[in-house]
Amino acid sequence: MLRIRRRAKIVLAAVFSTLLVLQGAGSVWTTTSVDVVQAAEPQELQTKVKAIEKYGNIVLEIQPEAVLSAGYEAGDMVYLEVNGKKLEMPFCTNFSDVDTGDLILLDYTKNGVRNILAAINMGHFANTHGAKVGDDVKISLKEKGAYREEYEIRHLERTNNIADYGNDPVVYANFRQNDTTGIKPGILYRSSSPINNEIKRAKYANDLAEQAGIKTVMNLADTPEEINTYAGQADFASPYYKKLFDEGSVKPLSMSVDVGGEAFGAKLAEGLRFLIDHNGPYLVHCTEGKDRAGFVSAVLSGLMGASLDEIVEDYMVTYENYYHVEKGSSKYKKIAEANIVASMTTVVAGLPKGTDISNRDLSVDVENYLKKIGLKDEEIKRLKICLSSESGTVKEIEKYGHASTDIKIADMLKAGYEYGDMVKVTFDNGYEIVAPFVDGYYVDKGKFLVRAYPGHETIAVCINYGKLYETANVVVGDRLKIEMEKKGGYLDEYLIRNLKRTNDRKDYASDEVFANFRSIAYGNTAENRLYRSSSPINNELGRAAYADRLIKEAGINTVVNLADAKEQIPGYLAANDQSPYYKSLYEGEKVKFLNLGLAYQSPEFQAGIIEGLKFMAENKGPYLFHCTEGKDRTGFLGALLNSLMGATQEEIVADYMKSYENFYGVTREANARKYDLIAQDVVGMLKYIAGTEDLTGVDLSQKARTYMLAGGMTETEIDQLVENLSKKQPAVETGKLPTKPTKNGKGAPKTGDETNPVFPAIAALAAACVAAQWKKKAAR
Repeated sequence: MLRIRRRAKIVLAAVFSTLLVLQGAGSVWTTTSVDVVQAAEPQELQTKVKAIEKYGNIVLEIQPEAVLSAGYEAGDMVYLEVNGKKLEMPFCTNFSDVDTGDLILLDYTKNGVRNILAAINMGHFANTHGAKVGDDVKISLKEKGAYREEYEIRHLERTNNIADYGNDPVVYANFRQNDTTGIKPGILYRSSSPINNEIKRAKYANDLAEQAGIKTVMNLADTPEEINTYAGQADFASPYYKKLFDEGSVKPLSMSVDVGGEAFGAKLAEGLRFLIDHNGPYLVHCTEGKDRAGFVSAVLSGLMGASLDEIVEDYMVTYENYYHVEKGSSKYKKIAEANIVASMTTVVAGLPKGTDISNRDLSVDVENYLKKIGLKDEEIKRLKICLSSESGTVKEIEKYGHASTDIKIADMLKAGYEYGDMVKVTFDNGYEIVAPFVDGYYVDKGKFLVRAYPGHETIAVCINYGKLYETANVVVGDRLKIEMEKKGGYLDEYLIRNLKRTNDRKDYASDEVFANFRSIAYGNTAENRLYRSSSPINNELGRAAYADRLIKEAGINTVVNLADAKEQIPGYLAANDQSPYYKSLYEGEKVKFLNLGLAYQSPEFQAGIIEGLKFMAENKGPYLFHCTEGKDRTGFLGALLNSLMGATQEEIVADYMKSYENFYGVTREANARKYDLIAQDVVGMLKYIAGTEDLTGVDLSQKARTYMLAGGMTETEIDQLVENLSKKQPAVETGKLPTKPTKNGKGAPKTGDETNPVFPAIAALAAACVAAQWKKKAAR
């Protein structure tokens, strides 16, 4: 993204010329000095209102030469009588020669036609004073030269030749980003018009807008018809802007310069709503990007927390660019006070002109102003989100309830966020969370996180084992912003939990470790009766073929698939022909597909688990349960079944943590702090199953049974499940000798297993032999 830097001012040689190029309500105004023989006392002049301009200025019938010949000159204070009112104003050559809201009589040239104009700087003269075409007007002198000193301080010159600006398109087009407090870098820009080539800058502004990646435009100056007219002119060179316009990404507002007027406020509210509903980067422009764009930019800066000094500095860059006004000079300060400071004081803060607002909280003033022009609290929140540090839109509610956004991970990292930072997320419904920014689910169950998952392009806002969209009440299309809460605030936890693994078999000690495959035989569970693993069918982790071979060797008869829907299996089989055993179980209807999310505290999860347990109760073992990694959802079911079968808390934790040892090499010996921290995940699961935060003295077997009953299992079904898993049952219903996976995964007969059908006879024979030996010894 293009980041426009403020350029050093260009020092030009003094220009002695009769041509003065001046600003007037967004147009170029040219005043020509005329040598005249001045009368001793300027004469009173009679004229009429010839026309009313677009911005409310009144054009008089009298010609400029006649006014000058009558003895009037720039810097005089005059009276102008119209519609029964006698108004006092200076005779000048530029709108910025007076403060915002002040009256002025101007000598100007537009499109080669020179006239005398009566106006209000940033206001609507005709509406304010009820002037109409044909009204009589009288001009008379109040005081000769009384405004001359002020005029000379404010007097500005500008050319429309890029060579006079060091051939710098940024300065020439007055194009820059707003980088005041609270506004995300690269999100808000302002410029002269990229489509109206009246001041010969359109092509440059268009090209810079394209480089900055502008997506949404607030055009304060033009109508749609005018934009189409500009596009049809011979000097049209703004294809990017026209493309945005044709796509509906430009809002033409045709606003006057009367920033305090009701019409201006209504159109500003309309434009801000358009901005709220579209994505940035945003561009705000009028014709020069000076007055209307300057005011709107100041309002947005104030809303986001900028100080008055910041607002003034940003506003005055335009005067540095166009007129080479030296920063900090008396002219610089006078222009700022007369224009943007006056506007923020009177229009935004609603205070009398001249009130000191340097220490005010302008964000409060701006919010009140925005409400006054019609924005609602919710719209103001959304506007702040659009402009904030990182902002975007919820694009998808993921399968497990996470809110996936369009905020790019790369943009977060580029903006200075790092894994382990604590950030604040605010949704446009007002819901706020503080969570770590991490690249994995490195938080306790039920905790928030801002996920930047490897291989994903954008971030998601999540609850570990929970449904963010339900908790925060968010839907697709909602806006959100992310701000820094505490730099590195979660770094210690992140470094402990930050786990990396590869999907390369050679990096693991055995096939069993690689596939996270193992038998569970804690409490009363029989050896080789119950297994868990990573997925033998979804090859996302490159482990499916290994897990498939291992479950075949274990003689698996019944499978509970926690992760997938049945409809997904044909796709897996088409992509992976290395799971023939799992395929045979699938085709034999020996697999129960539960398609569960990670939110183990949800009713849906419990209902799915119960469905899987009933399937196990109704079918013969050996049994396998798995998800994708065999770690999280599988970890919960493992904890539940181990609890039911009488395993101790220590055994349950050890089984759960075996997955972390297999995948990440996490052991208590290697890093006790990391081991114990991760182990809190399964402890949390046990607390949920038990319905208590204190597991001391808790009968986990009974609590597991209670959980199952609450989920819809009957006592009979639970008893059947226990019997199916118990040591009292034959280990392998098929009649095979039971096997125990070995390091190479091949398996070998296990002798001496009391569950082997041939064991009792062998044991009796052995006992008889021993008895005979002892009898012989006794006889000796």
